Amino acid sequence: MSTDALDTSETAAETAATAPAARAQRRIQLQEAALPVVVVALLVAGTIADREQFLTRDNLLTVLTQASVTGVVAVGMTFVIATGGIDLSVGSVLAAAAVAGGLAGEQQSLPFLLGAIGFALLLGLVNGVAIAYGRIVPFIATLAMFAGARGLALWMSDKTPISLLQLDFVRELGRGRVAGIPYAALVFVAVTAGGWVLLNRTRYGRHVIAVGGNREAARMAGVRPQRIVCSVYVLSGLCVGIAAVLLSGRLGSASPVAGNLLELDAIAAVVIGGTSLAGGRATITGTFLGVITFGLLFNLLNLLDMPTELQQLSKGVIILAAAALQRRDR
Repeated sequence: MSTDALDTSETAAETAATAPAARAQRRIQLQEAALPVVVVALLVAGTIADREQFLTRDNLLTVLTQASVTGVVAVGMTFVIATGGIDLSVGSVLAAAAVAGGLAGEQQSLPFLLGAIGFALLLGLVNGVAIAYGRIVPFIATLAMFAGARGLALWMSDKTPISLLQLDFVRELGRGRVAGIPYAALVFVAVTAGGWVLLNRTRYGRHVIAVGGNREAARMAGVRPQRIVCSVYVLSGLCVGIAAVLLSGRLGSASPVAGNLLELDAIAAVVIGGTSLAGGRATITGTFLGVITFGLLFNLLNLLDMPTELQQLSKGVIILAAAALQRRDR
């Protein structure tokens, strides 16, 4: 068979593999289009409930800053869930990465940055290898990392937060502003934009969707599913490392108990954004809007002095509604 014929065959196979995923992607549009309406509704409700504080510039920037850590992690989680996987370890990995960074650079910012992001990448790689090559179910592999990374963080820090008050650059990233806009919010927007380009404008992004939609068809199209699956957990680790830097800078310390329940917030934002838990269907724009939706909702509930249990109940109802919408769509 000639080279041209082989190329044509591979192209046709790849098209066949990605066509169902492309149709699924188009079905995201309803849920994604509904989220801006929800955001506007929350803004209106917040303005009516608290005219003096809710719609002020400072409060909205505070919402974006507080949502930045969850948002950065949620971008990486979107790629993981797009392949049909899950990552329950992001909160524990964030704590371990922050502590590792603190041990590497308690006096200087650059060693802290390299230590935190590098350690998160390493733990993400461990997850990816275990799942892609060790054939361990993602839920089990990341659940093991959930427990292991938290224990590692507590052991490395001797159960004591590591002060980062001397790291001016890290603290500036977590708390500082440029032209009145928090650096953390800018990092969140930049990571979101990068994730959108990677998912929607690159061959890698098409392969991620193809692997999540039909792994066998993707393999026949020349895609290497194991590499793709492994890579999305490494990408998740990168996002967690960035989030660890932002959170540590905001707190002024590397805490071994940081990131508690962060995985639930990130998964919730991804799900209500329209990414399918079954894989093969993902939207970075929806994830961004999901993060903003939760940020505005909890900010409003806090301003109204609503109890924490009511906030958690609200989150559960929203997640259940989004999952029901996905099931109806399938």
